[in-house]
Amino acid sequence: GIKPGWTRVNFNYFISDATRDYLIDAVDLVATYGHRLLPDYLFDPGTGLWRHRAGPGEPALRLSDVRYDGSGLVYRHHRERVGEEALAAQLAAARQLLADRGDPADQIEDGPTGLPDDFERLRWFHLPPSCLAG
Repeated sequence: GIKPGWTRVNFNYFISDATRDYLIDAVDLVATYGHRLLPDYLFDPGTGLWRHRAGPGEPALRLSDVRYDGSGLVYRHHRERVGEEALAAQLAAARQLLADRGDPADQIEDGPTGLPDDFERLRWFHLPPSCLAG
């Protein structure tokens, strides 16, 4: 379930400067302050997935949810969109949410996870016991 590795972010040549800057700022924000959101998530060591405690708004789309009919590909999707003018407000809201959390460095619990040693040898990230379902 543990997924050691790295992440790559690609930028298409046709995205706008505003979108590019938003993505860079958002990744930086999560990399710097994302630990403040740990109490909101549960980690499943069997799958390596983190899930928000409130649950997904909608289940993820599965291949079985996609079909073809006479008009082509049919699947659940949403057409709600906002323009680039919303990006700055979204980033400001995220910054405020993270600032309101304060720095939990002294508040995040640490302790035994009860996970197998072979899992723990690979784990490189902070994992408060309260983030484990059980």
